[in-house]
Amino acid sequence: MNLLKKIINRVNQKLLSEVLKIISKQNEKFFELLFNLYSKFVKSVKVKVKFISPNYYVIDKDKKYKFFPIERIKFYAKGLDYRFKILREEYLLENIKFKDDDIIIDTGANNGDFYYCFNQKIEYHGFEPSPVVFKNLEYNVKNQNLYQLGLWKNSNEKIEFYLKDKSGDSSMIPINNYEKKIYINTITLDEVINKINKNIKLIKLEAEGAEPEILSGLVKNLNKVEYLTIDCGFERGVKLESTIADCTNYLLKNNFKMVQFAKYRTVVLFKNNSFL
Repeated sequence: MNLLKKIINRVNQKLLSEVLKIISKQNEKFFELLFNLYSKFVKSVKVKVKFISPNYYVIDKDKKYKFFPIERIKFYAKGLDYRFKILREEYLLENIKFKDDDIIIDTGANNGDFYYCFNQKIEYHGFEPSPVVFKNLEYNVKNQNLYQLGLWKNSNEKIEFYLKDKSGDSSMIPINNYEKKIYINTITLDEVINKINKNIKLIKLEAEGAEPEILSGLVKNLNKVEYLTIDCGFERGVKLESTIADCTNYLLKNNFKMVQFAKYRTVVLFKNNSFL
């Protein structure tokens, strides 16, 4: 039964995607009008869209959530709470017992969705190099630690960053069909943890294929990290390779164990054996 529901959800997402392809070619207000009309007749769509130039917002009850690009509305269509529930499942967070003041580092923070996966009052550190998407992160996540920097193997480098914001696939690794190339400043996880100067409960690592380079910048402070949840999907470079072998080998050699592998996404949860 659960499998059937998941299949139906996938079909609904596909239908919504096809609708979006058509209406997103029109102007912004037309998109808003048609999407909100669509939401009235499709029970699974729980939100509305508001365009306030130059940005789009998801309207869910009394919450206004800024997002980009418009194609990402499909992730929020069933409601913000549902979106965050799915992310908790995908990143295997049910395997971790969180408490207030736990420190979470979010690599590839995008619009800030991961911050809302926690019921506890966490200390959040979000990193998003894209200038456009970082503005969304600032709007959605208040009173936390946000950085328009790229996590990398070295600090204080100025490296090429390949923007692909429209599909959420921007990367520090050269990719196909990128929209624009810019230069970003970098920092290592070692330096970040030095500044925090506390143990880290969880690092979410999602860097569109640059996961091994980011992990290589976590050496001296790896023993201060209890969990890592890593998206090792087939996104690295022009060949769209997975980073699961490199990430797994590195962590297993450094006293981590694999806790669980996600069912429907190439996400792996690791735990530091030094933590009871």
